[in-house]
Amino acid sequence: MLKNLLQERIIHKENKLAYFSHQLVELSNDVDVLGIQATTLQIQDQSIVASYIVDDKIYLKSLRSGETIITLINQKNKAFIKLTVLNSGDIVTEITPCLKNKKIVPVYFKRILGATAVAVDLKGALIDYLISEEKIYEDSLIEEVHYQSLHPNVISHSVNGRFILGCHANGLPLTNSQEYALANRVATLKFSKIAYRHNGVKITLEEDLLITFMITDEVKGI
Repeated sequence: MLKNLLQERIIHKENKLAYFSHQLVELSNDVDVLGIQATTLQIQDQSIVASYIVDDKIYLKSLRSGETIITLINQKNKAFIKLTVLNSGDIVTEITPCLKNKKIVPVYFKRILGATAVAVDLKGALIDYLISEEKIYEDSLIEEVHYQSLHPNVISHSVNGRFILGCHANGLPLTNSQEYALANRVATLKFSKIAYRHNGVKITLEEDLLITFMITDEVKGI
């Protein structure tokens, strides 16, 4: 019986490894890592991922499933990548940028869809930020946004000017306690296009913008 159990465990392990495929992810130094031109890397667990810098690129290669932290360092500052390698070998990254001298935009959330998601008032926060930066007119209404997220729990497209913190990287739904744990986390979005309406006229702002939001635990009607 013990022999059968050992054989089953070996077969299960071999089947699990058969689905693992090494993935290579490429990040642009200073752009994707936001605010730092990294010169060195420190990996908390080098058995999970291999990482190296070549020219202006940072490469991450999955070695086995698990989680680790990568510290990106230059002469004065640091940025961090929380990296998860899934059982398939796919890499999910959550980047905490170097926030020195960077403006942080507060953004508010409320629960939707029971205990499975929270909606964040990206539209309101984005309008306030763009008006303060004199990129759009006061009394403007945002109709459409196009962005790429560096936060693994943010869906890659907007929903009526909002973005959704939906599921964990491993696909599990959020619980009530996990929703509130999202408070005070940083989410950075790379905007490529913002369409807004002012005095009945639709205007498109096509400009690459990197905006860092701080998710607060204050509930605001959205």
